[in-house]
Amino acid sequence: MFVFGHLGITLGIAFIIFQLVLPRIGIRLKKINYLFVALGAILPDLIDKPIGRILLGESVANGRLFGHTLLFVLILVLLGFFFKDHRDAVFCLSFGAFMHLIEDKMWEIPATLFYPLYGFGFPKGTVIGDNWYEYFLLAFTKSYVPALSYVFASEIMGTLILVCLAGFAICRVFFNGFGYRTLNRRWRER
Repeated sequence: MFVFGHLGITLGIAFIIFQLVLPRIGIRLKKINYLFVALGAILPDLIDKPIGRILLGESVANGRLFGHTLLFVLILVLLGFFFKDHRDAVFCLSFGAFMHLIEDKMWEIPATLFYPLYGFGFPKGTVIGDNWYEYFLLAFTKSYVPALSYVFASEIMGTLILVCLAGFAICRVFFNGFGYRTLNRRWRER
């Protein structure tokens, strides 16, 4: 999955869970920072792709390293307990990172997902292209070629979700931010 798939699908799931599901069962969260959910959605790739494909491209050649483990998500959750002032933001970050693991179907690579239970080494990937920028160019071009593939379908779905969420945010700002709520409140007071 690429950027739009991770961002859109994670933000869509977070919106459904935090705004629709949890309030219906009586759970109200204090602060939900969707910016940190979005950052968490791409954080494992921001950490692992440069390390596994650029720095260790010849030896490991794997873009799914430490950031794609449950240990990484657990460390983020534990950091949330220590940072009292920024607890909500860190928990949103860890939620996004956990959703990234689900979207990447990391259960198919248990040696990475449950690191270090299977040992301290990561599975070796395949070297694609002659150098790192050719790898990213090939991955980008293959991801956005119209085909019935998991990556292309998730990118389209993520883009559609992002457009819907942006439309929702614009409508909410327009109707609530420009006096609709005050006019409605004044009308009810009469």
